[in-house]
Amino acid sequence: MKYETVPVLIVGGGPVGLSLSLFLACAGISSLLVERHSGTAIQPRARNSSIRTMEIFRQMGLEEDFRAAGMDLSLCRDLIEVDTLAGTEFRRVPLPGFGDERISHLSPITMCECGQDQFEPLLVTAARKYGADLRFSTELVSFEQDASGVTASVVERQTGAQRIVHANYLIAADGASSMVRQMLGVSMIGQGTLGHFISMYFRADLSDLVRNRWFIACMVGDDNPDASLLPQKVLLPVNNRDVWQYNVTYAPEDGETPADFTDKRCGDLIRQMVGWPHSEVDIISVLPWEAAVGVAERFRVDRVFLVGDAAHVMPPTGAFGMNTGVQDAHNLAWKLAAVLRGTASPALLATYEEERRPVAQLTVEQAALRYTEGMVPLASRAASEECIGFVDDLTVIMGYRYASSAVLAQENDLLAMDASSFLEGGMPGTRAPHVWLEQQGKRLSTLDLFGGRFVLLAGKDGKAWCDAARAAAAHMRLDLVAYCVDSKDDLIDLEERWCSAYGITSQGAVLVRPDGFVGWRSTDCEESPQRKLELVLERLLSLQPSLQQR
Repeated sequence: MKYETVPVLIVGGGPVGLSLSLFLACAGISSLLVERHSGTAIQPRARNSSIRTMEIFRQMGLEEDFRAAGMDLSLCRDLIEVDTLAGTEFRRVPLPGFGDERISHLSPITMCECGQDQFEPLLVTAARKYGADLRFSTELVSFEQDASGVTASVVERQTGAQRIVHANYLIAADGASSMVRQMLGVSMIGQGTLGHFISMYFRADLSDLVRNRWFIACMVGDDNPDASLLPQKVLLPVNNRDVWQYNVTYAPEDGETPADFTDKRCGDLIRQMVGWPHSEVDIISVLPWEAAVGVAERFRVDRVFLVGDAAHVMPPTGAFGMNTGVQDAHNLAWKLAAVLRGTASPALLATYEEERRPVAQLTVEQAALRYTEGMVPLASRAASEECIGFVDDLTVIMGYRYASSAVLAQENDLLAMDASSFLEGGMPGTRAPHVWLEQQGKRLSTLDLFGGRFVLLAGKDGKAWCDAARAAAAHMRLDLVAYCVDSKDDLIDLEERWCSAYGITSQGAVLVRPDGFVGWRSTDCEESPQRKLELVLERLLSLQPSLQQR
């Protein structure tokens, strides 16, 4: 039997596991990813990469690749309702986030529609480029952990060969039915299953029916004023020509099973939906899936961490699921890297659950509300949104605030608890705001400065902060860069709003964490700035003795 040692073992090769592997590789941390399937996704499944997810992939150099892969869906914006695709279109509703005037102010980019089967290979290529070890057709059999790490047994499914892998940490990215979570005995808290669905991935030339009538989702049902916003039949475009995805519900409580959906039955259902009984339909694959609500009671058990669907499940309404998982991975990756490099205390890893579980709880609740309210007629939807606690999509996606020992806020920051203000304002614990800058004649966003290391930004009169940051980084052996904004030598504020966006004066400074979240700020100058920054960094990295005892 073969033995291997690796810093991080990742179980699950979907979007979240692949993203985590990429983030770690970019940080110089070796990992081994095992995935029991033979390759990447065979159906589009998750298709919407949110603004925040695209910001992260932009930092990885993948934004243009994602957009090119999703080009066929670039014009898709609306939800429509029809009796059949060939029949009457009853309603057309723009989906949230498209055309929102706030987006250009909040971010340099927009969301991207690209199927999971298209973007997963991009993540595989990028992760391997940076040295990640990805093994498909390889399955976790068992694991145990102790003070020295995690010892796992994995098997190569094609050959049956087994090997033992010893890792410092194990990450469960193995989906909603996570075997790792079950082996840990971690329960899911929530409503559980909301509905069962069959996804039919098929080829049929529907271009004459669609013409230029682009849509991101087509709800198929009757012209009934009391009809559901989310009928039981949904057509989704893959390339808007001859490849499509059709979702229908099935009822296990009535004895119905996925095996009942033969290629013949699926073809008949698709032809009925199209409204052309003699349409040629080629079934590519048929997969069951479940809409469910739940959040793991714990996101960590000692040296094992849960990310993505292993940590939280939600219905697809809002398209929050995959995006929340990618942000889990992004939050965890820099902390694992800092601990494994020895620049942070292992106590820092406790902040993963402290920060991400409340975000997951809010996001799951919002997805469930959208699913439930989908059963309300269109005419009633606006009124219902005013009274049942909806949070707008942008706030759910990136308008939250972390509260943990990896965030150092001042008293006046702690008083500001209006969630709508978390989208901008530069408060510690929030995503660092987007502001357009210029560097050596090149236009860039503040967000382009972040990713993988600490960044200190100071006002035009804050050179002392920059000098202190560089000295502190050298003393602590940290990867940190520092810039003065509105200095001809560093960065020019093109919009003259950088100080107000980050809530500081021209003599102040802000410290942004490797994940692009504000860790600390000082609105003005302070005495002994180097010592101040060293204390701040010690707090953010859990290096102080009081934090190591947590």
